[in-house]
Amino acid sequence: MGRAMIIICSAVLISLGIVSMSTSQQGQLLTEKAAEYAYEMTAKNAAHTAIQMAMNKINGDDNWVINHASEAEAWEDTIDGASVKLYIDTLNNTTDNEYWKADSLRMISKATVSQESDDPFEATVTSVYLKERFSSLVPEFGAPIQIPTGYGSFSVDGNAHSIDGVDESCGVSKPPITVGSQEIKDDLQTKDLNFTEGGEISVDTTLSYQPTDELIKRLEKNATYLTSDFDDQLGSPEKPGVFFVDGDVKLTGKTTGYGILVIRGGSSMNMEDPELSVAGNFTFNGLIIFENAELFDGHGTPTINGSILIGDTEGADDIQIDIGGNISINYTCAGENYANMAAADASNQHKYTQVVTYEEIGS
Repeated sequence: MGRAMIIICSAVLISLGIVSMSTSQQGQLLTEKAAEYAYEMTAKNAAHTAIQMAMNKINGDDNWVINHASEAEAWEDTIDGASVKLYIDTLNNTTDNEYWKADSLRMISKATVSQESDDPFEATVTSVYLKERFSSLVPEFGAPIQIPTGYGSFSVDGNAHSIDGVDESCGVSKPPITVGSQEIKDDLQTKDLNFTEGGEISVDTTLSYQPTDELIKRLEKNATYLTSDFDDQLGSPEKPGVFFVDGDVKLTGKTTGYGILVIRGGSSMNMEDPELSVAGNFTFNGLIIFENAELFDGHGTPTINGSILIGDTEGADDIQIDIGGNISINYTCAGENYANMAAADASNQHKYTQVVTYEEIGS
């Protein structure tokens, strides 16, 4: 019995030793896994944070993308103890306008965390962003003339004016005038309107001035205000602008503009009589918004390539519209693009939206 008991006790002790060793190894393994997980999360979070930091820099400086457009020119920083390198590939999908050419970005962010061993832990995060065109607030050009809220009077002086909704260069055709109700259409059909490419007045009961109100509020802080006599150019094809008329303004030169022009209530914009001088040959490419304001005065030879939107925020329908003289209002795809470009530059909104992100983790 004594010998048997010794054998049994020895077996138990051996078994307990094995269990103790196994538990110790499991604890060590769990510790190693926890440390590895911590390294992984630190690296991933640092790589994601770097992308957010880069987006803030891009929104403040358009040249930031150019300065870090290759791995050799990567932006480097330390975030939460991780060494980070980030660079950007520009993906060009559009060719019709240089302004929108770099319309998406692929941001590659690599974070490295040093471990106790000699083998560092790395995480690479790649995010693709598409450039926004701020078109959600810029009203779609439904016609060369858009009247969502009505008017007090609509005057036509002779047949020298023209309204053209067709742009053959881009293959787009719009109605010459879009209004918000059948009542407005019925009244306009009594006028002697000259539609260059034919077509009929369109009724869109969803047409509203409210989105335009919001657009104006977003843009007015960064707009250029025109006052008194003005004979300079308004923007350029490469850099369209946002311009506000808040008072009486007389265009005294051969002025050309690009972007968005807002004429506010109580204001007026007059063209000098072309018989007195060559002044008054005003051309604007983009969107002109008449906010509680009169539409020209029938003098001069203004040409609008894009669209005119006439709205009464008070609902009084007391706007006086005069398209007499030699005024020409034409829908163009280029004019619509200039308006979107101007809004994108003047707004302080983020220019890019994230569309996809993927991660690569390893040591």
